[in-house]
Amino acid sequence: MTASPWAPPTPAVPVPAAPSLAAHVRDWRAAHGLTHGDLARRLGVARTTVRNWELGRRPQPLQLAALARLFGWDDLTARAVAGEDRVRTERTSGGRHASPLCRARLAAGLTMTQVANRVGVTPASVSRWENGCRRPSPGHRPRLATVLRVGAEQLDRLLEDTPAGRWDGAALPGLGALRRAAGWTQREFALAVGIGSTTAHRWENGRTRVPEERVERVAAVLGLTEAELLERGATEVVRADAIPALARLRTAAGMSQSEAAHHVGISVRTLRRYEHGRRRPGLAAARALARCYRRPLAEVLRAGAVPVPPILVHRAWVPGDLPAVLEALRATSGLSAAELGRRLGTTGRRVRSWERGLAVPGRAACQRLELLHQLPPDRLARLARGFTPAG
Repeated sequence: MTASPWAPPTPAVPVPAAPSLAAHVRDWRAAHGLTHGDLARRLGVARTTVRNWELGRRPQPLQLAALARLFGWDDLTARAVAGEDRVRTERTSGGRHASPLCRARLAAGLTMTQVANRVGVTPASVSRWENGCRRPSPGHRPRLATVLRVGAEQLDRLLEDTPAGRWDGAALPGLGALRRAAGWTQREFALAVGIGSTTAHRWENGRTRVPEERVERVAAVLGLTEAELLERGATEVVRADAIPALARLRTAAGMSQSEAAHHVGISVRTLRRYEHGRRRPGLAAARALARCYRRPLAEVLRAGAVPVPPILVHRAWVPGDLPAVLEALRATSGLSAAELGRRLGTTGRRVRSWERGLAVPGRAACQRLELLHQLPPDRLARLARGFTPAG
């Protein structure tokens, strides 16, 4: 008998789906009479982790291997039951296509987070290493080898498939000296090697490593072998004339610009201008620098290219030298008569009268001048007491 076309369709018999990993975990735990906490202690995980597995969350590769051993499965069966990993890539999931670095991490029984915490980086950095996006920096490689329990050479083999990055080259801080010895300007050298001037500058400063594929070309341009380039370029050669004289005194004193500026009482920007010759330090600043660097005042003045009147070098002043001393001190400080007058609370006309010997500064003015020019106390006051103004 033919079925009526108006009859309702016969419902399709559902095909039973393969049990999921969540169902396997739940059924196995129930069959053995274990609680979430019991199973968690057996596997060395948290109780909430087991509960999340039963809710459908995929275990991490190390946890999946522990479940496979618990159920008596091989690796392929465990991965097939667990399904697709929507969080990790093929290179970090521990499967057949896992990267050598990922396999070494799993062999050490570590997660990405554990490796990151022990090396001192973020888990995202470890993920980039295992995915082949970036190589570990030279500073992180010894620690990474220790964490993974491998040697330095073995770690290099694990990273062979990872493209070379900016850390994977030769640091050549002495490249600038080799270039100058070969008679190349920086621009000519950059054109010969086929790079930009900025790149050449960074190579010579040691800020960027010379890529491995460029070492041969650089050696050929400089007329050296690769071994000679790597050996001689690894040592920085600093030209004596490249360091300003004031900066050499500061370096010899073992001080940074910030430390020296703090002790002298000026800004770092002002000290930098002194050292590069864009501004001459006044006599007061030079005295402070001499005390700070523990060098003679004359040496600091020469280093700062400060023209010093002979009368200031002569220490045995007599009262008749007062006008010349006051004029020389103001000229060395770089202040005009009006500027000096404002600092002393008087007028520029009064300052000029002192310098011409027509008047004598009072005791309070002498004290302010001594403080401004950093002279010993009562040094100018003694001269003023013995000086008789003209007219």
